[in-house]
Amino acid sequence: MTRSLLLLLLPSVALAQLPPGKDCYCWPPGARAVQTVEVVFGGSDWTPDVRFFLADPRVRFEQLGLPGEVHVPEPPFWVGIRSFDNDPRLPREVRAKLTLPADLPPGPVRWSVANANGAAVGGVFVVGTGDEVTEDEGRKGAQHLPAPPVTVNGRLRKNEEIDRYQFTATTSGLVTADLSARRLGNEFNGVIEVFDGPKRVAEVVDTEGTDPTVTFAAEKGKTYTIAVREVDHRGYRNFTYRLVLTPGPRAVAAMPAAGRVGERRPVEFIGYGLASGAAKLESVTAEVEFPKPIGGAFVYRLDTPHGVAAFTLHTTDTAERIEADGPKLPGPCGVTGRIGKRGKRDVYWFAGKKGEVWDMAVHAKRLGSPVDAALTVLTADGKPLAANDDAGGANDPHVVVPLPADGEYQAVVADLSGKTPDPSFVYRLVVRKPASGFTLKTAGVASVPIGGKATLTVEATREGGFNGPITLTLSGLPDGVTSPKEVVIPAGAPSLAVPLDCAKTAGVSTSFVTVAGTAKVGDNSLSVTAGERVLMATTLKPPFTVKSPEADGTRKVYRGATHLADLVIERTDGFAGEIVLDMAGAQQRHRQGIRGPAFPVPPGQTRVLYPVKLPEHLESTRTSRIGLVGMAKIPDPKGKPVWVLAAMDGQVTMSVEGALMKLSAGPDEITAVCGEPAAVPLKLFRSPKLSGPVKVELVVPSELNGIVSAAPLDWPADKPTAALVVTSKADPKLPGVWKLTARATAARDGHPVVSECEVEVEFTRPR
Repeated sequence: MTRSLLLLLLPSVALAQLPPGKDCYCWPPGARAVQTVEVVFGGSDWTPDVRFFLADPRVRFEQLGLPGEVHVPEPPFWVGIRSFDNDPRLPREVRAKLTLPADLPPGPVRWSVANANGAAVGGVFVVGTGDEVTEDEGRKGAQHLPAPPVTVNGRLRKNEEIDRYQFTATTSGLVTADLSARRLGNEFNGVIEVFDGPKRVAEVVDTEGTDPTVTFAAEKGKTYTIAVREVDHRGYRNFTYRLVLTPGPRAVAAMPAAGRVGERRPVEFIGYGLASGAAKLESVTAEVEFPKPIGGAFVYRLDTPHGVAAFTLHTTDTAERIEADGPKLPGPCGVTGRIGKRGKRDVYWFAGKKGEVWDMAVHAKRLGSPVDAALTVLTADGKPLAANDDAGGANDPHVVVPLPADGEYQAVVADLSGKTPDPSFVYRLVVRKPASGFTLKTAGVASVPIGGKATLTVEATREGGFNGPITLTLSGLPDGVTSPKEVVIPAGAPSLAVPLDCAKTAGVSTSFVTVAGTAKVGDNSLSVTAGERVLMATTLKPPFTVKSPEADGTRKVYRGATHLADLVIERTDGFAGEIVLDMAGAQQRHRQGIRGPAFPVPPGQTRVLYPVKLPEHLESTRTSRIGLVGMAKIPDPKGKPVWVLAAMDGQVTMSVEGALMKLSAGPDEITAVCGEPAAVPLKLFRSPKLSGPVKVELVVPSELNGIVSAAPLDWPADKPTAALVVTSKADPKLPGVWKLTARATAARDGHPVVSECEVEVEFTRPR
């Protein structure tokens, strides 16, 4: 097997077969339409034959290569107590081209992946409308941007990374910086800081997982620096974001937040600079006509003397009120209220009859409001009937209440944020008496083993008192997959695990499955389709397992050296082909740059020594581990070759000892004249357990490739000190202080022992 093919392997962890991981991302995370862009897709547990599925068929996808090597987190690494956190999942990446046609609407394009091991919901690529800039990850200092409006596609690639961008204001006025990270599916909380020179003029920290936005006043001709980081200073390859800079005022709330289709009414908009252009909350009122469709949303462009402020309003088919209209609700309606004081509760009254089912929800977070809403429904005398804070994993409350008697009832809205309210603390209480019916929901992906069984869970949300049976139909199943002819969610049941069978003769395939349901509702028949299709894959069981015969933590290993882990391969079903071992995507107690290669196990071999490379800075206060996977190419029942992936049973566990070799530099900074050689003095300590030659090389930052170099040094065996001679070219970008790396390499049992040290060199211009 060639080296290039070895790099196509895959990671993972757990036991037995591994589907692709859910940790998918793409870089850059967005672009403007009407162009072809090159994008890197990343995710764990990908095989060379991983397939990509885009939700919008208008986007043309062209894969440019196979998955590359496993990516391990880059330094700086956490040390001390923070290093006890497990590493994020380790991805592979695939290069591809996306062609974005002119008719592609702005917004997210979702993508998923599948292979012979299963399917996984992928990530999001965002189609923008204005100027887009991609972060230059190799730059030094702040990246210069055109004046807003502009969108930056960025990434916090390493721990402790802070991305900085600069722009010069061409006009005086407000600028809003909006960071999308959580909205891309990335689990990090962003921080935005804005500086005018050394002075910080604005800051916002996302502590709720809702993405931060900040508005500040800019002066014409001044240069502003915007810093982006994660609240805990984390970073990784999947920490992508979109930073949108927009000039002009910013609307953050509206009263009412919705209107009945076709009506024209005054709406109070609350925001920054809407009236005066200053960076403060204020309000203006405008006449708004609410268009179709019912239950939809539209972007209203509010014209102000200081620019246009866009804000999303909603449309309904019921009456829409505001809190000032009074606490008595006429029936099903929407009412927009505002929390005026900390701890204040807004109480609304409505009349109902025994046996009626009322559906009530508070929209706050989904409107972008800072309100952390809670909803309680009480009888007239204060007896609680229902209460909720966050419904179904969302940040807004929702309750369904059967009324026990005729009479008056209370709906109470409270704010649990603990913050001091301002005029933007707006919410919308939606009160409905839903018609009888139901909706269906499924998982976005499913896997069915060839020759085996699986289930697909279909959830039914019943409304308006409907409690009858629901007959399901599944269309578009992969070849060889069948479901029972009669599939019914029983009366009153909230869900059903639909049984699936896959024939032994089926091949590996993937298809989108549509789930629909029909039911008798009153005198009518109601048909409903689940809103999301299911990406269903047939899977093939790996014919092998990988195990470690060593007891947990019994092997002592040296920092900076290579540990040869003894592994046993158990082959099944007569399989005798080649297996490739590599790092798993999900790791436990894997830290500070431990890595292993793509390592082939020859056909028929059942025992192997797998080389684990241990960094010299690895902490020795506890055991460390590495999880592995095995991957092999086998034919499916149709004769089609596919890659199967299985996690190692257990992990390679190591007790870390001190280093066998240590290279160090002097404490003083070295000065070198550009274009002239300079000696870098070094010291080397070697353990008596390490004999043989040592070679020292210079590693320079990528920006200095071809500018700074040094001939390799064969270290004298009988001397503790030596010098590496650094040469340079008189390049205009070289003057200044640069951090270079000296790397010493020896061999033990045929594998490298490595030690590195950092050397600071100040390059000066020739006199």
